[in-house]
Amino acid sequence: MNYEEVRALRKAFNSVKERQGVNQLKDFHERSKRLVSSRELCVGNEELLEKAVSNLRKNGIKVYLAKEKQEALDIILNEIGQEKLVVKSKSNVTKELELTKFLEKKGLTVVETDIGDRILQVMNAKPSHPTGPVTHLSAKEIAKGISKYYGLPIKETPEDIVKIVKDDIVSSLNKAKIGITGANAITVEEGSILITHNEGNIHEVMRKEKHIIVTSIDKLYPDIESAINMLKILSFNATGSIIPSFVNVITGVPKTADVEKKFIKGVHNPSETILVLIDNKRREFVEKGFKELLYCIGCGNCLLHCPMYNTIGNEYAIDSYLGGKGLAYHSIYSGEPDEKLELCLGCGKCKDNCPLELDVPGMITKLRSRGVSSDIYFFLKSHIVWAYYQMLLRSGKK
Repeated sequence: MNYEEVRALRKAFNSVKERQGVNQLKDFHERSKRLVSSRELCVGNEELLEKAVSNLRKNGIKVYLAKEKQEALDIILNEIGQEKLVVKSKSNVTKELELTKFLEKKGLTVVETDIGDRILQVMNAKPSHPTGPVTHLSAKEIAKGISKYYGLPIKETPEDIVKIVKDDIVSSLNKAKIGITGANAITVEEGSILITHNEGNIHEVMRKEKHIIVTSIDKLYPDIESAINMLKILSFNATGSIIPSFVNVITGVPKTADVEKKFIKGVHNPSETILVLIDNKRREFVEKGFKELLYCIGCGNCLLHCPMYNTIGNEYAIDSYLGGKGLAYHSIYSGEPDEKLELCLGCGKCKDNCPLELDVPGMITKLRSRGVSSDIYFFLKSHIVWAYYQMLLRSGKK
């Protein structure tokens, strides 16, 4: 375990908490209730999914429904065609699919355009937060890692690091014809796709000749108003800001009706907008009684308050499956409870600080429990591990 990374993680998490205290999202409790209602209504609702797909297609968006991981990967590869360079934005669903690794094995070059994700890609490092993937890395550590990759000395300041990484990204953006993004929400009523970001990179990615959007069937919302409500809560919990810098709403392809009010498509890029909606065992989650886990909006506020995650960092994770929620999801997905579930303290702080009040500790108990004796064992083990690493952190051990 890297103690410096854990200390950097804590410092960053405290910054978010401070912003949350200063900004405060008006009517947060009421907004959370509305969010819960929309998630309960939409997740696992096949009728609403069918209606959303129908409206998306009416709006000129090419929609694929992929049941399994490999099916989704094959669809994306086929849509890329003969192109060898792809630019993409940060997306938890594409990480779930291991899309970058798959495309690289097929001989393609994939460039992440989010600064944090590009740093992770260059350094071959693991993420520590869904919206702040390099939160655990200091400027010194990043400068050292990317200096080796780019073959030039880079100063240990955030400004210099961002400039070098940005120049690299822009070079690829200028050459690429294929852009891949995720999506935060799909709306049923309008047949719209909502994507939020702070860096502005998604503007560039989605303006390539072909825009491929990859997301999952649980990202469904009744309408744009409910989706915007979710984005406000997501932004506030993830960064402490009331609303992200950018929210893109895609309801069709570029078109104009300036001449005789006749719609002409393909005025600007993208000439095609493709949506790949994946299941990838989500229907099984519903069938197995873990539907609630799919309500998660990926804000990462649970990580900010998890004592174990704040003690051992992304050692309490598997790749991009972070913290108790991520480990629970990965365990259900793989069909085998991961041994790291034993580290959950069962304190409930993740549930207390979740806008949806997801009972992650209850799910973990359900996954790992083999009776009262095992529950006592896991309780003692997790608290001993936590106390031990807390002692090492306080002692200043590196």
